[in-house]
Amino acid sequence: MTALEAQLARAAQQLEIRLRYGDQVWELREVDHFAVFSRRSVARRAGRILVASGYQIAISRLRLRWVLVASHYAAVDEESTSAFLRQVVSAVESEGGRYDSWRAEIVPAH
Repeated sequence: MTALEAQLARAAQQLEIRLRYGDQVWELREVDHFAVFSRRSVARRAGRILVASGYQIAISRLRLRWVLVASHYAAVDEESTSAFLRQVVSAVESEGGRYDSWRAEIVPAH
């Protein structure tokens, strides 16, 4: 199973949980993605790809690795999640990084 396939499977599970909690998955909210790189220079290259697609990024050191956090506003329904995972995982892997996970708040009904 590729990293993308694993992330898509996790996203499907997360969608079920979000719906049980009453998350309005079609509503925009901040989504943060986390990826790990061995060198800052490759994290920055991946970051430039994501900035060109509208993401905001932050890079920090964690022990011997570099962590890239890429943030954007998106819905977390199945179609949106699939699209942003394909985009971010591709950018990360194209520069030799490892995509770790994403997070987003639950948006309750008003």
